[in-house]
Amino acid sequence: MKNTFAFVKTSAIVKTLVVFVLIGFCSAEVFAQSAYTRYPVHVQVVDPDKAKLKRLVSEYPELIVDHVSSLGYEIYGSKNLLTLLKVRHLNFVPVVVEVSQKNSQDYPSPEQTVARLLELHAKYPKLMTTIEIGKSVQHRSLMFARLTAKPDDSSLPEFKYIANMHGDEIVGRELMVKLIEDLTAHYGSDPRITSLMDHYQIYILPSMNPDGAAARTRFNANGVDLNRSFPDFTTQDNENTPNQREPEIQAIMNFQATHHFKLSANFHGGSEVVNYPWDAQEAAFPLDDFVKKISLDYAEKVPYIYQSTQFEHGITNGFQWYQVLGGMQDWSYHYYNDIQLTIELTQTKWPSFSTVDQSYQLNRDSLLGLIEEMNQL
Repeated sequence: MKNTFAFVKTSAIVKTLVVFVLIGFCSAEVFAQSAYTRYPVHVQVVDPDKAKLKRLVSEYPELIVDHVSSLGYEIYGSKNLLTLLKVRHLNFVPVVVEVSQKNSQDYPSPEQTVARLLELHAKYPKLMTTIEIGKSVQHRSLMFARLTAKPDDSSLPEFKYIANMHGDEIVGRELMVKLIEDLTAHYGSDPRITSLMDHYQIYILPSMNPDGAAARTRFNANGVDLNRSFPDFTTQDNENTPNQREPEIQAIMNFQATHHFKLSANFHGGSEVVNYPWDAQEAAFPLDDFVKKISLDYAEKVPYIYQSTQFEHGITNGFQWYQVLGGMQDWSYHYYNDIQLTIELTQTKWPSFSTVDQSYQLNRDSLLGLIEEMNQL
């Protein structure tokens, strides 16, 4: 199993390097189109020292920058992005996300994911309830699982996991379903799980962007990046109101406002690292030592993250990696004192479904361990 996971990771790196070799042979017409057209251009910019990144973002804040690495960074934008990059004399290549038909078919659909949650609720009604917090643009269910052995005790501390806010980053969704299965099936037989279920309310949303997952695109069905769309205290969009926001954002905001979460994490793909706040500003986070510690606690139990060649011990401060405005991580703490980490699970955003079990086993200890960090709050 270890070799299988390593192969997937290595293959992704090799594909990236092959793409860079093709720089001189790609025409503008080749650029991949998003399923939704607000950001039709998705490119990898070859800018190893990131010398021009800050200027690009400051002059064109509508650009979405993602996954900064030693090779460069990804950018999503309009068709004008191609001209902009040429004027800046930046080499770039299209990012073409290749998801085989078999991979696509092997993964459950958003509807099947919801059906699985309902099945687990029916099987373990004393341990799990389901909560539909809203609907997506295309009217798919946004469904949390609430897991606790004491469902009538609302005083128990609340913990939260959210995955798949970028629809084409699928592994987090599957790991959350497996975690729900694990917590319910092994309550009473696994002392660690039993303790967690006895002492906490654990809320898990496997998919925040089911429309994007169905279309295998980053964005929701309105072409919006959900992790750039929350109120941001560092910008003019700093009013903590769901009005005029995407339905998925509204659902999360309304749900958060009625709870008292102390610790959370959200899951992504495309890199392998544990990212801690702040994302939007350089200033030190108020609980900087604590978030570094819990990030390291997560990473060191996942060898492929801890042994990263890009991030020391597999962790990074968000702003030092690259600035994100309107992210859920910063919003969560600034407005609700809910400490949140962003965990990038796999280099490949949509790997073979056969790797999911191994990915869960590699992350299981850390997934349970992060909930246990609630003891320190």
